[in-house]
Amino acid sequence: MHNNNSNETKRPVGAERPFPWRCHHCRKDQVFITTLSYDAEVRHDGRLHHVTIPHLAIPVCRNCGQRVFTEKVDEQIDAALRAQLKLLPLDSVPTPPHGVSMT
Repeated sequence: MHNNNSNETKRPVGAERPFPWRCHHCRKDQVFITTLSYDAEVRHDGRLHHVTIPHLAIPVCRNCGQRVFTEKVDEQIDAALRAQLKLLPLDSVPTPPHGVSMT
């Protein structure tokens, strides 16, 4: 049975936890969003590409410098690669109609 009179603050599914986060490396509550320049080597279609993201928003531990690669960070790196290769952004790629196979 569910208690509907709970005083808990509920957040939507998928909502991010508030900062600071606990660092998995040094165990301190010192992980905050930081914007930095980041160089990455990304494999796409069997080839390795060098990508520079000049303003990557990434959680970084202020105590030990450990970077936390989240889904949002991966999306920024992917978007930078797609822009560099002049590919359509993922939200612009058409999806086939339901039941249609692309193979």
